[in-house]
Amino acid sequence: MQAEHAPYISTRGTALLYPSEMRSSTILLPLLFILADGVRCKDDAPARSEFGEPCGQGSGPMDAELSCESGLECYIGYCEETCTDDSDCQPVEGYRHECESDGLCHIHCDESSMACPQTLATTLECGISWCAGAS
Repeated sequence: MQAEHAPYISTRGTALLYPSEMRSSTILLPLLFILADGVRCKDDAPARSEFGEPCGQGSGPMDAELSCESGLECYIGYCEETCTDDSDCQPVEGYRHECESDGLCHIHCDESSMACPQTLATTLECGISWCAGAS
């Protein structure tokens, strides 16, 4: 069977309307994509602090609690390593960093000047014998 050639002739009539369901779906589909993009899971969890970085309550009244990475615990304003013996404590140049009975590594204040290292991400000051985050 051969097809006949039909001449191109305009009907000059109005185009037929699409069914109403078709029009609304062409509008709703992009809106659903926009909505899904805004609702998708985002990584809104605050970053956890590393050794020597600040932890505890943030500086402002609306700030969230700043927590430490795994294997660290918040000790008076900064993240300190948990330990079972001194080998678990990374060295801090010029200072004793030892595992104490509370299961945390503590940086000891310099015995003569009562100074603390200022090389960490948190400013430290001497407490009774250990360094703590400056208040």
